[in-house]
Amino acid sequence: MNTVRAIAPLAAAVLSLGCDVSSGGRPQDISVRDSAGVEIVENRGEIPELALQAEPRLRLGRQDGPPQVQMFRVVDALELEDGSVVVVSQIEPLIRIFAADGTLRAFFGSLGEGPREFGLPQSVWKAGADSLVIYDWRNRRLAYWTAGGGFLSVSPMRPLPAAPLPGGRFRDGSVLVQSLVMTRSDEFTWSPLIGMRYDESGALRDTIFNVPGWNLGPVEIGGETVRVDRHFEGLAGARALQDGIALTLGDAYEVRVLDLAGRLTRLIRWTGRDRTVTEAHVAAAREAMRRRVPEEQRQSALRRFDATPAAEQFGTVSGLRTSPDGGMWVREMPRPGDPEGERWLAFDGAGRLMGRLALPPSANLTRVGRRHLIATETDELDIEYVSLYSLPAALASPSEGR
Repeated sequence: MNTVRAIAPLAAAVLSLGCDVSSGGRPQDISVRDSAGVEIVENRGEIPELALQAEPRLRLGRQDGPPQVQMFRVVDALELEDGSVVVVSQIEPLIRIFAADGTLRAFFGSLGEGPREFGLPQSVWKAGADSLVIYDWRNRRLAYWTAGGGFLSVSPMRPLPAAPLPGGRFRDGSVLVQSLVMTRSDEFTWSPLIGMRYDESGALRDTIFNVPGWNLGPVEIGGETVRVDRHFEGLAGARALQDGIALTLGDAYEVRVLDLAGRLTRLIRWTGRDRTVTEAHVAAAREAMRRRVPEEQRQSALRRFDATPAAEQFGTVSGLRTSPDGGMWVREMPRPGDPEGERWLAFDGAGRLMGRLALPPSANLTRVGRRHLIATETDELDIEYVSLYSLPAALASPSEGR
């Protein structure tokens, strides 16, 4: 028998939201029940809209000047306790560390295979009070440096799956790596997303999950058979929590929380939109792509679009982040006709939906900290920046985390 406990609308949360909630927003109606040892958190009702400050607290990047202060192909950024920011990019210098006021404090990292070089850095995490660990995708290893730019060590990661993507670092220092595997078939088939856990030395500890990741199938384009995913289909994704994993499958309005053994411990659900894909959606998406693609590439892009089938239902999630306090941020999958800009749902560590936050159209959410959201942005001249936006009061935590 399920045990049910009802939670009244979050009066305290509403008070803390204050002016961050737009007029007309109401708190979520939340219930929590236990089903065979799995906690199910149901969030129902209208989602409160949270407001982001118009200008970031700090913006890193310049149109001109030395390479160290120009941003290009930034893949990750991390705010440390003292307010300094570590930026990971894919041009040299690959790692830059800025003081809280935006002054460049240190930089290091060139391309190569040597101990002090990087093949293709993708993520950075705190590895202690004054040290960093950087995930080097191309060199298949973890690189340890001080927060001041001093080299410590490298730890090769063996074995790694194909196309290994970093999923975050756990409290004990182990690292989540995920991989979308391609399964070949004569029809559209779900290929798996695999999650693997590596210890600080780079050794594989275990495989935590293997779930349907993306739906791939063959289509013929210009006399050649290629494998594609269907229009509007969702993808699975995972991110490390301190002592567990947040997992989305992209085909339901829910987040699954697993423990480090891969056991399901919590289901977090919310009310979403009708997911039916119509001919009007397909036509609108085709027209938007036609306008977006440069003229010299337009014909081939349209051929590919027309050859690819559309899913019957929209996917639900197109991005996932976790916060230092155990919360989760879920990006709503965009649809034709939606407002420009990423739209993220913020959940606290208990799975309660605190509200929706829309980013500026040019911004991509990179990291959620205790005090700030870190986003990469581009201006009208395609100049890239790293911006720190203060969290709305309802979502901020006292101090910066891992």
